[in-house]
Parts: sequence; C-alpha cells; structure tokens
Amino acid sequence: MFCVPRIKIPLNLKEILIFLINIFKYKSEKESTAIISKFEERFANRYNYPSALVVSRARIAFYFLMKNMGLKPGGEVLISAIHIADFVNMIHLAGLKPVAVDLKKGTYCIDYEDLQQKINNNTVLLVVTHLSGYATDMDRIIEITERNNIPFIEDCSQALNTLYKGKRLGTFGRAAIFSLSLLKSVCTLMGGMIISKDLELLERIRTDVNKNVSSPIKMPLIVEAVKNIIIMTAVSQPIFTMIVFPLLKLNMYKEDFFARYQKTNKTIEFRIKIPEDMLVHYTWQQAALGLSQLKTLESREDIRIKNGQYLYDNIISDASISVPLVVECSDNTFWLFPVIADDPDRLKRFLLRYGVDSSKFLLLVLSEVKEFSAFGFKCDSAKQIKAHTLFIPVHIGVSKENLDYICQIIKKYQVGAIHELPLQ
Repeated sequence: MFCVPRIKIPLNLKEILIFLINIFKYKSEKESTAIISKFEERFANRYNYPSALVVSRARIAFYFLMKNMGLKPGGEVLISAIHIADFVNMIHLAGLKPVAVDLKKGTYCIDYEDLQQKINNNTVLLVVTHLSGYATDMDRIIEITERNNIPFIEDCSQALNTLYKGKRLGTFGRAAIFSLSLLKSVCTLMGGMIISKDLELLERIRTDVNKNVSSPIKMPLIVEAVKNIIIMTAVSQPIFTMIVFPLLKLNMYKEDFFARYQKTNKTIEFRIKIPEDMLVHYTWQQAALGLSQLKTLESREDIRIKNGQYLYDNIISDASISVPLVVECSDNTFWLFPVIADDPDRLKRFLLRYGVDSSKFLLLVLSEVKEFSAFGFKCDSAKQIKAHTLFIPVHIGVSKENLDYICQIIKKYQVGAIHELPLQ
C-alpha cells in the first residue's frame, strides 16, 4: 500500500541544487538586475501587464504598496478574517488601522454584507484575498468599492491561475500581490510580487524599496532551500509510506508535527518595527529559480486544477461533509482542497486509517490572535469555517486512482459503512 501525502513541493531537486550552487556565485549589479527584471517582466506578462516588482516577501510587498498608494494616515484597511498575522502588522506599521471582514458562511469568500457594514468615512483600502484558489465575486467587490469610492487590491498568493468571468484574478484592483514562498505555485523560497497597470505606482514603490532595504542575507535562503529538500524527501515514496505516515498515525491525537515544521510563521507577535532580515533585497538567484518555475507552471497548474475539479464534482455534500460553494462564472484553481466537516479531527483520523494524509488550516483567524485583541476584530463565521475545515490532497502527485480512492473513503465516512474498503 502506498499512502497519499498531503503536499508535494513544486520545486524539483535539480532546481534547488542549482539555486544552492548559484547562491555562492557572484554577478555584477547590472547582471543581477537583468535577471530580476526578466523574472518580473515574464511574471507580469501572464497578466498582460508590462512590468512588475519583486521584493523579499509578500508582506513587505504589501507594506510598500500601502505606503505608496497615497492613503490617508490613520485610515482603515479592510482585510479578510483569515490571513497571516504579519499582514495586520504591516497595516499598523504603515500608519493605518486594520479591520477584519468576516467570511460568508459555507464559502471561502468574504461576507459582502459584513464588508458593507464595516465600510465608513475612514475606510481607505480593501484587501481582497482569494483563499485556496477560490474566486471572489468580483462584480460585487467592484460595485461595493465604486459606490463607496475606495480602492482595492488583490492578494492572489493562493490563486495564481484562477479566473472570474474569463479574466485572471489580480487584474481587477489597483494592484495585486503574490507570495513566492513554500508550496506556492511559483516558489522562489521567499519573495513577494506586485503587479499593477499603474507604472508610476510601481516606480514609486521601487524607489522606496531601494532606499529602505539592505543587502540580501544568504543564510535564511539556504535554510529554506534545505527545508524544501527535507519536505520533498519526507513526502516521497516509499519514505512517506514507510516512515513518515506511521509517525503521523502514532501522533494523531497530539500536535501535527508535519504542519508545525511546514509552517513558516511559528510565532505571532505585535510588531513595533519590521525585522531587519525582512528589509533586504530580492536576489538574482531567487529570480533564476522563479524563471525556471514559470517554465513548468502551466503544466503543474493544469494537473492540480483537474484534480481539484474531480474532487469537487465527486464529493457529494451532506450533513457530515460539504465542499465550499464556488462563485458563479469562476474557474477555480484549488491551491488547497478544503472540505468542511462536522468533526474534522475524526475525519482526519479516519483518512489516516486508510492511508490518506490531510491537514488543517495554517492561516489564522485574526479575531483569535490575542496579540491583536486591541483592534476588536469580530469574525464568528471565519472561526467556524477554520474550526471545521480539513484539506485533503489535491497536488500534482495525486493520481486518478488516488482521487477515486479518496472519494470512496469520504463516502464511507459519510454513510458510516461497517465493512472496510480494500487498501491500495
């Protein structure tokens, strides 16, 4: 029996080894800039934009974007209730006030009614985050923001190829940001990309970044490369089946050690300044890795989208398990495949029993972060969605046979069948 791991690293071993060799190579500033510019241009061209800007991390991209949009100091920035903690920190450090918008029940989209209620005369920006590759209803977003005269930007970190009415997400707002970190569709170990039609805005950001960041630090990138190799090895067959999976089963009633190792942000804090190791230049070695990733992006995305659509079409929602509703006229990329379960812990153990690994949310419900209690976030629906979500394998390493098997196991869980299915 071969067990099914929850994830698969998008990078291949050759790409990582070339990066580790390159990290010790020297290139002139002109040569380095040319490689980075080529990566920015090719990324932007996917969206029919002439240019883009890449920086050290997505949260840093978000920070410099806000700083250069001409937003009123002290204004309120509306952000999805489920996110990483540092996006809240970046809003605060940019001199603005974060306001969390709840999720709509049964979906991975923001609650448009809650959004409307939280807009006021002090609202200066909306951040639309497309969770797990699920599209937001952009017609609703445009109607609400235009009626209230506020700009919006898109966070497409998990929705690189998602379409709404045939148009790529990331092209609806004033700008869009993308994470280039672990497991993202384009992974350069770390990094954040900004795209925008507003070339003057991009140039202001580029000037600001160059004034305020320092030389890159090699060691964190080396550590991240090694981390990718470790995870790649851990989820490879037969190592996953023979070693990692049995450990997960033994530890099923305790903390998920795999999730903890995978998680990039292991601690949460209310920051009073941006750490110096984040305010560094993006490197040409990362850009070279990004260019390599772009060559295989479409083929990788196609496989995962087909896998996700197959699961979506074949998992029938009932009282015990449901799949989130999708927005009409959207083509979703299922960066992760969530099911909403009555008892996700029980479902996780049930899947483990039959050789299928799964995971819970790594992102945070902002209202549950005690460090941010002063902001008074209220996100009851998001709490329920996170508490009941389980992500099942949908990555490019999942075969058609695996998908059929997973659907059988979930159906068995739903109907409460007595007889065990044959193991693969």
